[in-house]
Amino acid sequence: MPRPPWRLLTVVALGVFGSHPAAADDDTPPAKSAEPTLLERFEARLKPRKPPADAMPLTRLSPAKLTPDLCVYRYAVGTASGDCQRHCDQAFGYYYSYVWMEAARSFETALRHDPECAHAWLGLHMALAKWGKTTSPRDAALGGLGAAFAAALPDRFAKPPADYALATAQTLMPRASHRTQLLVRAKLQERGLWPDTPADERKKRATATLDELLTLHDEDEEAWFARAQLAEGPNGATPFYKALLRINPLHPGANHELVHFYENARRPALGWPFAEKYIQSSPGVPHAFHMQSHLATRVGKWRQTTDWSVKAVELQRAYHQAMGVAAADDHQFFHHLEILTKSLLHDGRLGEAAAVRVEAKAHKYAMPVEWFRLALAAENWADAQGIVEEQRKKSKAGGAYYGAQLALARGDLARATAELDVLRQATPGKGSPIRLWEIQGRVMCRCGQGEAGVRLLRRAVEKTKDDFNHHAWGGGAYHMEAWGLAALEAGLAADAEEAFQEALAHDAGSVRGALGLWALCSRLGRSDEAARYLKLAQRCWAKADGSLLERLQSDFTHAAEAVALPSSATAADETEGSP
Repeated sequence: MPRPPWRLLTVVALGVFGSHPAAADDDTPPAKSAEPTLLERFEARLKPRKPPADAMPLTRLSPAKLTPDLCVYRYAVGTASGDCQRHCDQAFGYYYSYVWMEAARSFETALRHDPECAHAWLGLHMALAKWGKTTSPRDAALGGLGAAFAAALPDRFAKPPADYALATAQTLMPRASHRTQLLVRAKLQERGLWPDTPADERKKRATATLDELLTLHDEDEEAWFARAQLAEGPNGATPFYKALLRINPLHPGANHELVHFYENARRPALGWPFAEKYIQSSPGVPHAFHMQSHLATRVGKWRQTTDWSVKAVELQRAYHQAMGVAAADDHQFFHHLEILTKSLLHDGRLGEAAAVRVEAKAHKYAMPVEWFRLALAAENWADAQGIVEEQRKKSKAGGAYYGAQLALARGDLARATAELDVLRQATPGKGSPIRLWEIQGRVMCRCGQGEAGVRLLRRAVEKTKDDFNHHAWGGGAYHMEAWGLAALEAGLAADAEEAFQEALAHDAGSVRGALGLWALCSRLGRSDEAARYLKLAQRCWAKADGSLLERLQSDFTHAAEAVALPSSATAADETEGSP
């Protein structure tokens, strides 16, 4: 009969997955007393979430399952067990994609196959620390059980799981390879747990140890990555990641980190090759297919980015089902769904966006801005009104802003004007009232005050056109599109053309920029240009729902009727109308 996983008063530090030597052949369970023992009371306090029956001791998760083609990365951890090596390889793949829980699960599963693999213990420490398992189970459960009982607990209870894993790796150092010994020592120095390591010398000592390792073993990929993590300054880590990619161009961690680096450095085009390599390195990891969206939506790669975001969520759903993971325990899932929704809306894929909304609501996720835009695009006025009312409860200004957008979409100028008045009163005198300028400019353009309205919309564009964050997720052309449509409705052809050209310059996938220019050029008799812009719009929305593009064409055609016809066309119309 297997010994219950929490019966650990007889477990020695290196034998978490085994039993005390004296009891190795004794499978007889201890007699149960009528009253719960102190250990049983302690165990009961550690189980508020009822872990699975096969829960492993440190992560309290079920053992990992190997996922084929998850990640191409391989690193020898110094084990004779093929199963241990395979689970460590999987753990590295998850770790480098920030899937901390699965990395920890896979490392602890590896240790079931080789409990004396020091590198697996080191990996488990790093994954647990990232996952946040840095508090001791004893701290939460010892109250009232007594100091004597606390002193008798094994290290696994007395120390946080992450610390226990690192301490075990340290104990196993004599049996490990020289590379692993130096990696463990560097981590201990970084944590201030190595002898004679002053607090102000931790990083310096750890860096020196990793430099020694790289001097002796300059092809060691784990050493290069660890060294990058200790580099200082905004650009300090990048040379180390690039050096690592010279050894292994498909290292998942280096490619992933460089995507983030070039995003934060505001040079997304330079990061794109690393986004593609990251996907190649981790074809079974959802986050790899998501990360490209951080760059692609800024540089206009709309042909690829939305489908890859779809792939990310598909992989994530399959992972949840295979491992029995709840969405609430997957810290990446909400963000992946959110960016997928933004991308689907940008591409006119409303049906898919609506399906994602149903799924998100089932998980109690809220994305009011995206869902409002979905309702407007689908002309679901009742749904949009419901979201407006929810926003009013949270913010007077926010409710008025979305209420005005809804009124303008429905052609209700009186209602839009009333919402504008509320928005004006709710907008603070200080700061940048971009939303106020947007709504007021659009209302003025519909009230015969086009010149003044366009000036306000230009101000909103000037405030946001160089804002890097505003350009994320396809938002860079938003205010230019609003400016162009309002100018078109006001009959201001030159302003409309400039605005729509700016929209396409800031977002190559701006279907409204392309259709605005198509409608304007068609109105002005510039048929060749109009045809080119229509083809661009069709390419932008190649996967859009049904007749959505045609409906948007009709809207822009109607708006362009306010633009005066060229004189030759006007004369021809008058001639045709003469008796």
